[in-house]
Amino acid sequence: MFDVGFSELILLGIVALVVLGPEKLPHAARMAGAWLGRIRRTVIDIQAEIEKEVSAAELKQRMNDEIARLKAAAEPVTEEIQAVENTIHQHIHDASQTVDAAPALIESQTTTLNPSVAPHTTENPTDDIVTPSPLSTDDHTAVDKVNLVKS
Repeated sequence: MFDVGFSELILLGIVALVVLGPEKLPHAARMAGAWLGRIRRTVIDIQAEIEKEVSAAELKQRMNDEIARLKAAAEPVTEEIQAVENTIHQHIHDASQTVDAAPALIESQTTTLNPSVAPHTTENPTDDIVTPSPLSTDDHTAVDKVNLVKS
């Protein structure tokens, strides 16, 4: 700060002794020391506040940078999720169309297999159930084995 040498301090002390006198000099020195201490503490507190503000600003900037980086990283993931959702919706749509078309396909196959049976609509859907052909002896034993396992 100030370039004050030892000889200048001695000169300042002699002038203070002459001006204030020996009785008031110790009291003046204590007061000067107290004021100097208060000024130093105030400067140190101000420096600490400035450092806190600077570190808070740096932390805020780092957080903003990290948020921007995460948003940039999330965009491809969001696009991929959207693509998967679209694929799932397309498969569901295709499956529902297949299920909706199944009764007509079954009816056309039964008409093709047995042309003497004319298609008709009934109130009771169980009337259209086709009974399977009788099982062979091998099929009976397989069914019996399954029934034994179940019980």
